[in-house]
Amino acid sequence: MHLDAVRADLRDAGLDALLVSTPANTYYVCGFRAITYSRPVLVVVGEQSVLIIPELEETHARATSGIPTIRTYADTGLGGLGGKSTLQVAVDRCVEAMRESGLRGRRIGFEPGGFSVDGYAYLSEAWGNPFVPTRGLVEAHRMVKDAHELELVRTGAALAEVGMRVEVDASVPGKTEIEIMARGDAAMLLEGARRHPDYHITAGSRPISGEKSVLPHSIPSGRPLRRGDVVIHGTGCTTDGYYSEDERTIFIGPPTEQQRQIFEVMRQAQQAALDSIRPGVVCQQVDRAARRLIEEAGYGRAFIHRTGHGIGIDIHELPFFAPSDETPLRAGMVMSVEPGIYIAGAGGFRHSDTVIVTSEGCEVLTMFPKTLPELIVA
Repeated sequence: MHLDAVRADLRDAGLDALLVSTPANTYYVCGFRAITYSRPVLVVVGEQSVLIIPELEETHARATSGIPTIRTYADTGLGGLGGKSTLQVAVDRCVEAMRESGLRGRRIGFEPGGFSVDGYAYLSEAWGNPFVPTRGLVEAHRMVKDAHELELVRTGAALAEVGMRVEVDASVPGKTEIEIMARGDAAMLLEGARRHPDYHITAGSRPISGEKSVLPHSIPSGRPLRRGDVVIHGTGCTTDGYYSEDERTIFIGPPTEQQRQIFEVMRQAQQAALDSIRPGVVCQQVDRAARRLIEEAGYGRAFIHRTGHGIGIDIHELPFFAPSDETPLRAGMVMSVEPGIYIAGAGGFRHSDTVIVTSEGCEVLTMFPKTLPELIVA
């Protein structure tokens, strides 16, 4: 159980307990996955761990939480602008639980990223003692996935491939980004229901075309595809809360010579990064393998993001294939590999694969074709 591993690290960190408040980390340590919204979930990890949840989630939490001690809070007495917030109500219940657990006067860590300034001020005043800012304790465990987590990512990646096939086939002049997105999402969800009826699955598709393709992050619209467009397709499914990512750059009709050249540089850079992955290699070395090729081709200033990122409960999580990340790779890490080149007038060019670091290299989970002849449509 993830809770046991995190609890074992408290002693090494000099802590008697840890207040976990970021949504991904609360799910990781207790197994209860809440829809993230205005009612917070808190977990006190210690010798007597406690889960604090809104009372409307109690039935759900008791069915899924690995922490049997659950305290609930109600939001029916909130008094608008002059009353307490849901976070303050949750903190009140949390403080009661910590007192009952005998934590008064003990060293308790908290996650700074899980509280606003106002939220922490209320917490520290309500408890009456300082907390110890604690960063990365849970995230260090999340970086390496266990067998079940890997199976969830594999499932999502396989469904993403289904969506990618449907979207590429639908990418013809006149079809809009939103229509293509709808077809891809529907295909992934229907296949997920057929293959994996016991999993909770959501689909996320993001086809971006033409002049918008130079934006690494954009939102599909009613823009119709046109002959000559570059299209970056992005598909992925979350399976019981674990993400996957699958991206391909395609062309609506024959690309120009400039586009062919940029595409090939991108493709070779991605392959260089994939070839460099193995346990013990530092993340920045993987980024360098891709970045060097792009720079040598003269497109260094057009590569405006990192080469990849960890994938798990968050779509972007530690570690990162970035110039400054010195994290050594370990078997069981799940990463994206996605160097990109973005040039106005030519387009954006990015493939992304979800991979698992293995004892000898990496296992690529997203196997959709990558070479140019297979990605020219219409």
